[in-house]
Amino acid sequence: LGGSLLDWPDTPSRLAEFLARPGMHRPLLIVGGGPTADIVRTWHRAHQLSETQGHGLALNAMGFNSGLLKTVLPKTLIVTSRTEAIAAWASGHLPVLDCAAFLAHEEPAQHLRLPHTWDATSDAIAAWVTLAWPASRLTLLKSIDLPEHTAPAQLAAAGHVDGCLADWIDRLPPTDWINLRSATTQPTRWCPRVEPPTP
Repeated sequence: LGGSLLDWPDTPSRLAEFLARPGMHRPLLIVGGGPTADIVRTWHRAHQLSETQGHGLALNAMGFNSGLLKTVLPKTLIVTSRTEAIAAWASGHLPVLDCAAFLAHEEPAQHLRLPHTWDATSDAIAAWVTLAWPASRLTLLKSIDLPEHTAPAQLAAAGHVDGCLADWIDRLPPTDWINLRSATTQPTRWCPRVEPPTP
């Protein structure tokens, strides 16, 4: 869930509608940093924090935002592990991942390195969790439509996703993009994306 959606009053109802769709089996929610992470960016510059320090505080910002989602979206639970997520699903709840706790436990055991820099935002963290879990699908909930005929590197250059997600796109399972602010909220398949053959 992109952080840009956190200050939109309709986010809880739109998200609930999305999660109630047929085929939505055992969703795991990850909440982006949004304006809260922007505060950390300001601190990073003002206090000359290291990249690792900024990364850690940004993860805490995501945790703060997860608390907001738990408050406004019914039947959500904060979880830190696969075991807790499975228990949440079994009890009819929606697990929201505490990324700081999950990464602290999982990163040492994973081959794919998650950079502790501003190059790895919640986009990259969601992609990394998708691969580490592993999950069968990744859905990016954004505030804009997926631009047409735009390569991952171009999306990253335009600031729509971070560079790490663009670099990892070929490793990911089917990845959908949804503009949650749209009236239709229809998913657009981003990866793998079939392009028309070159004449």
